[in-house]
Amino acid sequence: MVKKKSGKIIETNKAVAYVRVSSREQEKGYSLTAQEKLLRKYAKDEGFEIVEFFREAMSAKKSGRKQFNLMLKYLKSHKDVNKLLVEKTDRITRNFKDVVDLDEVDGLELHFVKEGSIISEKSKSQDKMIYGLRVVLSKQYIDNLKEEAEKGILAKIEDGVYPSIAPVGYYNTMNKLGKHIIAVDEDKRAVVRKAFELYATGNYSAKTINDMLYPQGLTNRNGNKLAKSTVERMFKNIFYIGQFEFKGFICTHAQHEGIVDLNTFNAIQERLGGVVRTRTHDIQFPYQGLFKCGICGGMLTPELKKKKSGKQYIYYHCNDFYRQGCKKLSYISQTSIDKVLAEFLKNFHVSRELIEAIKSFIKEIHDDKNDYQGKAEANISRKIEQLNKRIRQAYDDRCDGTIEEDFWKKINQEYHTEKAELIEQLNRINEADVKFYDTCEKLLAFAKDSYNMFMNGTVEDKRFITQTVLSNATYYDGKLDVELHPAFDTLFRLSKEHELKKSTIEPSESTDFTNKKTLPKKCFKNGGNDEARTRDLMRDRHAL
Repeated sequence: MVKKKSGKIIETNKAVAYVRVSSREQEKGYSLTAQEKLLRKYAKDEGFEIVEFFREAMSAKKSGRKQFNLMLKYLKSHKDVNKLLVEKTDRITRNFKDVVDLDEVDGLELHFVKEGSIISEKSKSQDKMIYGLRVVLSKQYIDNLKEEAEKGILAKIEDGVYPSIAPVGYYNTMNKLGKHIIAVDEDKRAVVRKAFELYATGNYSAKTINDMLYPQGLTNRNGNKLAKSTVERMFKNIFYIGQFEFKGFICTHAQHEGIVDLNTFNAIQERLGGVVRTRTHDIQFPYQGLFKCGICGGMLTPELKKKKSGKQYIYYHCNDFYRQGCKKLSYISQTSIDKVLAEFLKNFHVSRELIEAIKSFIKEIHDDKNDYQGKAEANISRKIEQLNKRIRQAYDDRCDGTIEEDFWKKINQEYHTEKAELIEQLNRINEADVKFYDTCEKLLAFAKDSYNMFMNGTVEDKRFITQTVLSNATYYDGKLDVELHPAFDTLFRLSKEHELKKSTIEPSESTDFTNKKTLPKKCFKNGGNDEARTRDLMRDRHAL
């Protein structure tokens, strides 16, 4: 959504214009020229200067967004241009990724000329809220696709397959079944093992070993000498004993062969003082990765603690990675965070009118999701069918004797590997689709009764609320400071305005806000015995 993220936004009359026609629209006679005339007239009437025009003519074969990406790059590098003119909403909002990318441009005004609507800080609250929700759901859909891809990576890890580029002494290849594997580079096996053995003696530095063994073949893939830091990392890498670590996960049953024996590796770790850490619990933490330290900016880490009575507590704290001495005052219990958020949501009520507006929006974005998903699935299915034809043709050629058996095996393996990856992409889209509907249902449930959803919902519900509603949250020394996502900041403002209006007509104890005092600066103070005190939450920054 259009918003001010940092610094002062420069108001100018400079604008960029984006025009696009699909292959289907071209068949019906629509052209870029007609759109250009419309946008130029609008700019003239409004007193805007179009400094750059970006034209996207889509074809049936090419569905990329080259001009859109160039426009994004231009807007991010030209801070004095803060207006984007397009013909109508679907020129940029039907593609979920485009919505998310535009949201990252500070202070951008979106002008939908044909529809006569503008999305900016000065727009109507409900318009900003709806566009903000579009950004939220679009981002979650894209993030879900990434998450499903990460699940595929984790599945490989569980199978003992390292999902990245092999280190020195190994190379990436495929087995007879077309599966990606990592094999030992026999030309480097001996020299890598020798490097470890020399370092384990304690008589040689990494630099000395690098200099000694470079002439013997201790090189990178291009045959060049290794950097000293690469050699130092090599000596700490458990990959060489038949294990591996990837993004914090450690696999002790890797499929690749170890080059170095365990005793030699352990001797080196003792010299270096290295410690291998693994994850030992499967507890779900609702606020993991959502709160940062208010001093150093590092993520607060959840920790399960047990008292002598056997009762368990969950605390979040900074690990003080940057050595700023912030760990001691960064502890906050999960119960305290629960109380603060519950107190906030307790006084939040969405009117029926707003709920109906949200329902209408969900129907609209559902259509956009179907369009986005349909195009992606059709594109992948087309590629799969092309591969099927190649697979069949290759085997016909093999039977006819026009290609050799070894060559057929090679290309057949490559085709099937590529096909398997495409099928995996379809599976990821399907999983993201399931999560899309779940997100929409949760959004409606949140609008209808956010407090009950938070208090009686699952860990996933709490995480959904926190992750969706908050755009930034920090904690330090008793102060939990949060910034609401613009869409929900607007939603909360609208709900408060509704209650204030309602209270003048139908005064009641539960809805009358007119007699409540405006509290000073907003803050949730984590005091003794997990106490909390709150401030007004209806501003751009919210300190809890």
